[in-house]
Amino acid sequence: MMTISLLAQMAPVEGLTFGGAAVMACSFLIVGGLSAFCLYRILRESTPAEHHHTPLDIDTQDRDT
Repeated sequence: MMTISLLAQMAPVEGLTFGGAAVMACSFLIVGGLSAFCLYRILRESTPAEHHHTPLDIDTQDRDT
């Protein structure tokens, strides 16, 4: 019941300000750029077997005892 009264008291949302749009655009560019950089680094590697290991290749030494 209290939630309904709080929603009724809220001011209407008018839109996104210029500052908010700038921050949102910068954050999208940073996330997109970082994703593209990571994909580029992963996909350009010619021999990924030297650096990447599957869970079966990792020696956890849990069966040594």
